[in-house]
Amino acid sequence: MKIGAISHTLTDAWHARTGPVVDQVHAAWKQRTRREQTLLLCGGVLMAAVLLWLVALRPALYTINQARVQLPSLQTSAAQVNATILETRALTRGRLGVLSPGETEEALKAALRDMGLINVSTLSRLSGTSPNETQWQLSLANAPAAQVMAWLASLTFLAHVQTRQLDLARSNVDGRDRPGMLSGRIVLVLSAREKS
Repeated sequence: MKIGAISHTLTDAWHARTGPVVDQVHAAWKQRTRREQTLLLCGGVLMAAVLLWLVALRPALYTINQARVQLPSLQTSAAQVNATILETRALTRGRLGVLSPGETEEALKAALRDMGLINVSTLSRLSGTSPNETQWQLSLANAPAAQVMAWLASLTFLAHVQTRQLDLARSNVDGRDRPGMLSGRIVLVLSAREKS
């Protein structure tokens, strides 16, 4: 038997089974008044919208919200993994696991990038400091407070730096406070005993 013949046979069997049902529905539809037909159409559209919401949109929105909730902790974990990788590289070079100032700066920038703070921050090395220590200044402008706090919490895992100065305040744009947003500066220090 050829494929076309099989397809024709299946189509005939489908029409034989569904034909009476379609005819009954069509006859029932014709018996309804114009107003009943309009109400049935509206009910069908409403039911289709509810099904679309329940099956497609609601699960997708839930997944997006869950991703937003989990993102900061995942970014913190990524920063910790990056710090571990950098310390492992240092250990393989025969060090005690302490990063050099250049590696520390690289780790700080990588953590800022991982936390999504790279576009709202500027990290610069401060000159004119004591020869026994290296200092960096991080300037923040309209940075999400939760991400800044997560980044600060990850510093102990990231590098052996100390926070020397912390001057953060709620961001103010056009005379209005922006809740959940921070601006200011943070000074970080890597002392000589930690660099050696």
